[in-house]
Amino acid sequence: MNEELYLVAYKDIEQKEIDEALWLKAMSHAGGDKKRAKWAYIELRVDQMLRDPSLRHSVSRKVRKPTHQSGAFMMWFSLLFCLAVIAAAVVVDVANIALVLSNGFYFLDAPSLIIVLPVAILFGISATSWRTYGRCWTYPLGSAKFVSISEANSVARCLKVMGDVALTMGFIGTFIGSVFIFQNLTPASNFGQGLAVASLTLAYGVVFKLVSYVAEQRVRNIYLN
Repeated sequence: MNEELYLVAYKDIEQKEIDEALWLKAMSHAGGDKKRAKWAYIELRVDQMLRDPSLRHSVSRKVRKPTHQSGAFMMWFSLLFCLAVIAAAVVVDVANIALVLSNGFYFLDAPSLIIVLPVAILFGISATSWRTYGRCWTYPLGSAKFVSISEANSVARCLKVMGDVALTMGFIGTFIGSVFIFQNLTPASNFGQGLAVASLTLAYGVVFKLVSYVAEQRVRNIYLN
Protein backbone atom coordinates (compact mmCIF):
# COMPACT_ATOMS: atom_id res chain seq x y z
CA MET A 1 0.00 0.00 0.00
CA ASN A 2 2.83 2.44 0.88
CA GLU A 3 4.30 1.93 -2.59
CA GLU A 4 1.06 3.14 -4.13
CA LEU A 5 1.03 6.23 -1.88
CA TYR A 6 4.58 7.18 -2.86
CA LEU A 7 3.57 6.79 -6.50
CA VAL A 8 0.51 9.00 -5.97
CA ALA A 9 2.67 11.67 -4.32
CA TYR A 10 5.17 11.51 -7.18
CA LYS A 11 2.37 11.75 -9.76
CA ASP A 12 1.06 14.84 -7.95
CA ILE A 13 4.32 16.60 -8.76
CA GLU A 14 4.65 15.18 -12.26
CA GLN A 15 1.12 16.20 -13.21
CA LYS A 16 1.28 19.54 -11.34
CA GLU A 17 -1.56 18.58 -8.97
CA ILE A 18 0.32 19.78 -5.89
CA ASP A 19 -1.15 20.68 -2.51
CA GLU A 20 0.19 24.24 -2.33
CA ALA A 21 0.22 24.45 1.47
CA LEU A 22 2.13 21.19 1.67
CA TRP A 23 4.53 22.35 -1.05
CA LEU A 24 5.32 25.53 0.88
CA LYS A 25 6.04 23.42 3.95
CA ALA A 26 8.34 21.20 1.87
CA MET A 27 10.12 24.28 0.49
CA SER A 28 10.60 25.52 4.04
CA HIS A 29 12.12 22.19 5.10
CA ALA A 30 14.39 22.23 2.06
CA GLY A 31 15.57 25.79 2.59
CA GLY A 32 14.09 26.93 -0.73
CA ASP A 33 15.88 24.25 -2.79
CA LYS A 34 13.26 23.02 -5.28
CA LYS A 35 14.99 19.67 -5.93
CA ARG A 36 15.17 18.86 -2.23
CA ALA A 37 11.65 20.21 -1.73
CA LYS A 38 10.35 17.73 -4.30
CA TRP A 39 11.43 14.75 -2.19
CA ALA A 40 10.40 16.46 1.03
CA TYR A 41 6.95 17.01 -0.48
CA ILE A 42 6.65 13.32 -1.33
CA GLU A 43 7.45 12.33 2.26
CA LEU A 44 5.02 14.90 3.66
CA ARG A 45 2.30 13.88 1.22
CA VAL A 46 2.66 10.18 2.05
CA ASP A 47 2.59 10.98 5.77
CA GLN A 48 -0.54 13.08 5.21
CA MET A 49 -2.28 10.21 3.41
CA LEU A 50 -1.25 7.68 6.05
CA ARG A 51 -2.74 9.85 8.82
CA ASP A 52 -6.02 10.53 6.97
CA PRO A 53 -7.88 7.29 5.96
CA SER A 54 -10.49 9.16 3.89
CA LEU A 55 -7.80 10.98 1.92
CA ARG A 56 -5.86 7.74 1.48
CA HIS A 57 -8.96 6.01 0.10
CA SER A 58 -9.72 8.79 -2.37
CA VAL A 59 -6.20 9.10 -3.78
CA SER A 60 -5.69 5.33 -4.00
CA ARG A 61 -8.33 5.32 -6.73
CA LYS A 62 -5.97 7.39 -8.88
CA VAL A 63 -3.66 4.41 -9.30
CA ARG A 64 -4.59 1.03 -10.72
CA LYS A 65 -2.78 -2.26 -10.74
CA PRO A 66 -3.00 -4.26 -13.96
CA THR A 67 -5.51 -7.10 -14.08
CA HIS A 68 -6.25 -10.01 -16.41
CA GLN A 69 -2.63 -10.56 -17.42
CA SER A 70 -3.62 -13.57 -19.52
CA GLY A 71 -5.47 -11.17 -21.79
CA ALA A 72 -2.13 -9.94 -23.14
CA PHE A 73 -1.49 -13.39 -24.59
CA MET A 74 -4.97 -13.46 -26.08
CA MET A 75 -4.45 -10.01 -27.62
CA TRP A 76 -1.34 -11.14 -29.47
CA PHE A 77 -2.93 -14.45 -30.38
CA SER A 78 -6.00 -12.68 -31.79
CA LEU A 79 -3.90 -10.28 -33.87
CA LEU A 80 -1.62 -13.04 -35.16
CA PHE A 81 -4.61 -15.20 -35.99
CA CYS A 82 -6.22 -12.30 -37.86
CA LEU A 83 -3.03 -11.66 -39.85
CA ALA A 84 -2.66 -15.39 -40.53
CA VAL A 85 -6.18 -15.55 -41.97
CA ILE A 86 -5.46 -12.51 -44.16
CA ALA A 87 -2.14 -14.02 -45.30
CA ALA A 88 -3.82 -17.33 -46.11
CA ALA A 89 -6.47 -15.55 -48.18
CA VAL A 90 -3.67 -13.83 -50.11
CA VAL A 91 -1.31 -16.72 -50.87
CA VAL A 92 -3.65 -19.72 -51.07
CA ASP A 93 -4.97 -20.57 -54.52
CA VAL A 94 -8.17 -22.33 -53.53
CA ALA A 95 -9.08 -23.37 -57.07
CA ASN A 96 -5.81 -25.25 -57.60
CA ILE A 97 -5.16 -26.01 -53.90
CA ALA A 98 -1.69 -24.46 -54.03
CA LEU A 99 0.40 -21.78 -52.33
CA VAL A 100 1.33 -18.77 -54.43
CA LEU A 101 3.74 -16.93 -52.16
CA SER A 102 4.53 -14.32 -54.81
CA ASN A 103 1.02 -12.93 -54.33
CA GLY A 104 2.17 -11.54 -51.00
CA PHE A 105 4.39 -8.99 -52.75
CA TYR A 106 1.32 -7.39 -54.29
CA PHE A 107 0.31 -6.27 -50.80
CA LEU A 108 3.61 -4.55 -49.98
CA ASP A 109 3.54 -0.94 -51.10
CA ALA A 110 5.80 1.70 -49.55
CA PRO A 111 3.82 4.77 -50.76
CA SER A 112 0.66 3.39 -49.17
CA LEU A 113 2.42 2.79 -45.85
CA ILE A 114 3.92 6.28 -45.92
CA ILE A 115 0.48 7.80 -46.45
CA VAL A 116 -0.98 5.94 -43.47
CA LEU A 117 1.48 5.19 -40.66
CA PRO A 118 3.64 8.32 -40.13
CA VAL A 119 0.61 10.62 -40.19
CA ALA A 120 -1.33 8.41 -37.75
CA ILE A 121 1.62 8.22 -35.34
CA LEU A 122 2.31 11.97 -35.46
CA PHE A 123 -1.36 12.77 -34.79
CA GLY A 124 -1.31 10.38 -31.83
CA ILE A 125 1.79 12.08 -30.42
CA SER A 126 0.40 15.59 -31.00
CA ALA A 127 -2.83 14.64 -29.22
CA THR A 128 -0.90 13.40 -26.17
CA SER A 129 2.92 13.24 -25.93
CA TRP A 130 5.98 11.23 -26.95
CA ARG A 131 5.99 9.55 -23.55
CA THR A 132 2.35 8.52 -23.92
CA TYR A 133 3.03 7.16 -27.41
CA GLY A 134 5.84 5.00 -26.00
CA ARG A 135 3.45 3.61 -23.41
CA CYS A 136 0.96 2.63 -26.14
CA TRP A 137 2.99 -0.50 -26.83
CA THR A 138 3.63 -1.48 -23.20
CA TYR A 139 0.44 -0.69 -21.31
CA PRO A 140 -1.74 -3.01 -23.45
CA LEU A 141 0.46 -5.88 -22.25
CA GLY A 142 -0.26 -5.07 -18.60
CA SER A 143 3.47 -4.85 -17.86
CA ALA A 144 3.32 -1.62 -15.82
CA LYS A 145 3.07 -2.24 -12.07
CA PHE A 146 1.09 0.88 -11.13
CA VAL A 147 -0.64 3.20 -13.57
CA SER A 148 -2.57 6.38 -12.80
CA ILE A 149 -6.02 6.71 -14.31
CA SER A 150 -4.97 9.89 -16.14
CA GLU A 151 -2.04 8.06 -17.74
CA ALA A 152 -4.25 5.16 -18.80
CA ASN A 153 -6.77 7.60 -20.28
CA SER A 154 -3.98 9.37 -22.19
CA VAL A 155 -2.73 6.09 -23.65
CA ALA A 156 -6.26 5.04 -24.62
CA ARG A 157 -6.79 8.44 -26.27
CA CYS A 158 -3.49 8.17 -28.18
CA LEU A 159 -4.39 4.70 -29.46
CA LYS A 160 -7.85 5.87 -30.52
CA VAL A 161 -6.47 8.92 -32.32
CA MET A 162 -3.87 6.82 -34.17
CA GLY A 163 -6.45 4.24 -35.20
CA ASP A 164 -8.96 6.83 -36.37
CA VAL A 165 -6.34 8.82 -38.29
CA ALA A 166 -4.94 5.65 -39.91
CA LEU A 167 -8.41 4.74 -41.14
CA THR A 168 -9.02 8.29 -42.34
CA MET A 169 -5.71 8.36 -44.21
CA GLY A 170 -6.64 5.01 -45.73
CA PHE A 171 -9.77 6.60 -47.20
CA ILE A 172 -7.77 9.62 -48.38
CA GLY A 173 -5.24 7.30 -50.03
CA THR A 174 -8.11 5.52 -51.75
CA PHE A 175 -9.36 8.83 -53.14
CA ILE A 176 -5.83 9.72 -54.32
CA GLY A 177 -5.47 6.38 -56.06
CA SER A 178 -8.89 6.78 -57.65
CA VAL A 179 -7.88 10.17 -59.04
CA PHE A 180 -4.76 8.60 -60.58
CA ILE A 181 -6.90 5.91 -62.17
CA PHE A 182 -9.39 8.34 -63.66
CA GLN A 183 -6.66 10.65 -64.96
CA ASN A 184 -4.86 7.83 -66.73
CA LEU A 185 -7.69 5.96 -68.40
CA THR A 186 -5.86 5.66 -71.72
CA PRO A 187 -4.49 2.64 -73.60
CA ALA A 188 -1.08 3.35 -72.06
CA SER A 189 -2.41 4.19 -68.63
CA ASN A 190 -0.73 3.12 -65.42
CA PHE A 191 -4.00 1.68 -64.18
CA GLY A 192 -2.46 -0.99 -61.95
CA GLN A 193 -0.33 1.39 -59.86
CA GLY A 194 -3.22 3.75 -59.19
CA LEU A 195 -5.50 0.87 -58.22
CA ALA A 196 -2.83 -0.51 -55.88
CA VAL A 197 -2.53 2.82 -54.06
CA ALA A 198 -6.31 3.11 -53.92
CA SER A 199 -6.80 -0.29 -52.33
CA LEU A 200 -3.68 -0.81 -50.22
CA THR A 201 -3.84 2.48 -48.33
CA LEU A 202 -7.33 1.58 -47.19
CA ALA A 203 -6.18 -1.94 -46.30
CA TYR A 204 -3.25 -0.61 -44.25
CA GLY A 205 -5.51 1.91 -42.54
CA VAL A 206 -8.01 -0.79 -41.58
CA VAL A 207 -5.30 -3.12 -40.22
CA PHE A 208 -3.67 -0.34 -38.15
CA LYS A 209 -7.09 0.72 -36.88
CA LEU A 210 -7.70 -2.89 -35.80
CA VAL A 211 -4.39 -3.10 -33.93
CA SER A 212 -4.97 0.26 -32.23
CA TYR A 213 -8.53 -0.65 -31.32
CA VAL A 214 -7.52 -3.92 -29.69
CA ALA A 215 -4.67 -2.23 -27.78
CA GLU A 216 -7.01 0.58 -26.65
CA GLN A 217 -9.56 -1.90 -25.33
CA ARG A 218 -6.82 -3.77 -23.48
CA VAL A 219 -5.73 -0.55 -21.73
CA ARG A 220 -9.32 0.26 -20.78
CA ASN A 221 -9.90 -3.30 -19.54
CA ILE A 222 -6.69 -3.44 -17.48
CA TYR A 223 -6.56 0.02 -15.94
CA LEU A 224 -9.90 1.81 -16.36
CA ASN A 225 -12.78 -0.68 -16.03
